[in-house]
Amino acid sequence: MNKFIAKRNNVIFYCSNDIGVKPILSKLNENINFYQGAEIEDTIVGKAAACLYVLARIKFVYAHTLSEAAKKYLEQNNIAFQCDELVKEIRNRTDTDMCPLEKSVMDIDDPIRAKKALEKTIENLMKKQAKSSK
Repeated sequence: MNKFIAKRNNVIFYCSNDIGVKPILSKLNENINFYQGAEIEDTIVGKAAACLYVLARIKFVYAHTLSEAAKKYLEQNNIAFQCDELVKEIRNRTDTDMCPLEKSVMDIDDPIRAKKALEKTIENLMKKQAKSSK
C-alpha cells in the first residue's frame, strides 16, 4: 500500500512511498499547480503537510493520522478532510519530542513562509544526519 496517493476525479495520478512531506514538496518544487484540486490520501498529516496542501490548493485530505494543529489549519483554510485518528501532535521518529517539521511551522500561518521554514529544517536535519553517519 502506498503511503501517499493523489487523485483527481477518482483517478490516481501520483503515488509515493516516500515518508514525511517529501512526496508533496518534491512535486510542488517542480510545478506549483501539480496537485491543484486533488484529493490526497496520506498516512500522517501534521501541520507541516497541511501548510503544503494549502499552498498546493488541494481539495480534500484523507489522513490515517491527523494532528490537532493540522486539523485547525485545514479548517481555517477551508480544505475538507477526514481522518481515522486525531492526535495531539505528530512525534519525531524516536518519539522523544514533537516532529521537527511540525515544530518548524507551529507559529506560521502563511503557507509560503511555512514551505521556506520546512525546506530550511529539512536541510538542517540532512546536515545533522550526514555528520552522524561519518
